[in-house]
Amino acid sequence: MASLEDTKDMRARIRALSAVLAVIGLVAPVTTFAQDPPTATVSAPQVRTAVPVGGTLPLSLDEAVQRALENNAEIAVERYNPELSQQNVIAAQGYYDPFLFAKLAKTSVDTKGTNAFAGGAAVNTKSDIWNFGLGLPIQTGANLTLGFDNSKRDTTNTFSTFNPVYNSFLTLGLTQPLLKNFKIDSPRQQLRLAKKGREITDVQFRQTIINTVAGVKGLYYELIYAIDNLAAAQKNLQLAQKLLEENEIRVKVGTMAPLDVVSAQSEVASREEGVIVADNALSEAEDNLKRTLFPLNDPAMWSTRIVPTDRPSAEPVPVDIDTAVRTALDTRTDVVAARKSLERSEYNVQYTRSQLLPQLDLVANYGGTGAGGTQLIRQPPLGGEVVGTVPGGYGDALGEVFGADYPTWTIGVNLSYSIPNRSAKASAAAALLSKEQALASFRRLELQVAAEVRTAARGVESGFKRVASNQAARRLAAQRLDAEEKKFAAGMSTNFFVTQAQRDLATAAVNELRAIADYGKSVINFQRVQEAGVSGTGAVAILAGGSGGAQASQALLSANAASGQ
Repeated sequence: MASLEDTKDMRARIRALSAVLAVIGLVAPVTTFAQDPPTATVSAPQVRTAVPVGGTLPLSLDEAVQRALENNAEIAVERYNPELSQQNVIAAQGYYDPFLFAKLAKTSVDTKGTNAFAGGAAVNTKSDIWNFGLGLPIQTGANLTLGFDNSKRDTTNTFSTFNPVYNSFLTLGLTQPLLKNFKIDSPRQQLRLAKKGREITDVQFRQTIINTVAGVKGLYYELIYAIDNLAAAQKNLQLAQKLLEENEIRVKVGTMAPLDVVSAQSEVASREEGVIVADNALSEAEDNLKRTLFPLNDPAMWSTRIVPTDRPSAEPVPVDIDTAVRTALDTRTDVVAARKSLERSEYNVQYTRSQLLPQLDLVANYGGTGAGGTQLIRQPPLGGEVVGTVPGGYGDALGEVFGADYPTWTIGVNLSYSIPNRSAKASAAAALLSKEQALASFRRLELQVAAEVRTAARGVESGFKRVASNQAARRLAAQRLDAEEKKFAAGMSTNFFVTQAQRDLATAAVNELRAIADYGKSVINFQRVQEAGVSGTGAVAILAGGSGGAQASQALLSANAASGQ
């Protein structure tokens, strides 16, 4: 029953942890959106997690995070680890469960008489045994035992004065280590390791949630970029088609050579390819997000079109590197887990040092004995015929036991020591080296964490500058295109310069979209590196940079510009 209650308690703690993480800043950073979305919780009933049947799915960033927390496959797998580690704790605690033991036996022994005191030429002895006991290991390394032994013996021995005879023994015993295994022994070591392991799996589960949420946010931004990137490519195509139509009119009226129409047609075909690439990048970004939001491989899920309802902005985010580094070193999940691993190493050192001490155990026993049964009166007293009896039974034996008529006690110590104790010394040395190695790894992790936080902070600062720079470049490119189109209409420019200006504007627009998306993801990454180490999930990899399809779209624009020169 205790195991079931512990399991329910662990599941409740997992649900509470998910809800808390969804509330305390894991939902959309307010500085990266034009409007602040409402805070999400894992148990929010208003969020629909069912897969829509085709059509479109309007999705806010909060709803995307909510769906990921409820449905993400990585979380579904990691959710079992805390419960499994809790079972390890319960198993280690089971060593201290009291245990009962008993012995029930019936024997018959025939013995040939070989001397005058054998009690007969052939002596038969029948015995019934019913022994019971209780053992209780104590978390001081001690063992407490309570034994209640009983027997009935019926014999043909002519020297017996009680037949049948009942014997009872009640004994309370204690064995307590005084040196070796006094502060820590193997069961206590295993229990401490199991509890610390459970704490580590809790931290790792929290890390999975944080990284999943960060990954979903990054994929959400990437989908928005892919949508805007496709719109920019389509607009770029429309500009080329418009220029083609104008060139065809000019050729008809004789103010332009037919070769300029061919050049415009080639440009239209090139930009159609850009639309195809951008559309494929959008599908890829959408599929990447779907994999984190939906639990099953469902055709309805793949056919659903996700429509983001939140839009990223480029609001400046204040960055305090020193505070961020301190926060990461205090609370980041991989640092906390490493710190707990150091504590596990310390438990091993304590245990192996204890094994270097002599085995000195305090042994104490106290009990009572009793005997009863039918007393035989013999004449002569030694081996004579039975001339009378005094009735008695098992109750007499019990009365003497619990009346303490015949008490017995023992107190002493047992001492043993291995010379030269090389196994214990080697184990202690190995445990100390492992602890020092873990400490060195922890110092390396601290350095790595500080470097990651500083890099992420610079990414936020440089990302904001990139946004401002690309916004200015896009505005200038739009002004240049407007000027070239006016000059072209007045006959003061050529088809080549107008086309080049269109390409430059398209490239500048894509760069601006890319910069805004990267800036939003850099803010997410800056928050993540203060809270969790990278768990290796595929969703988090998107935080490192843009998708392959988006990069290919931008590369195609650059290639088109180069091929036209």
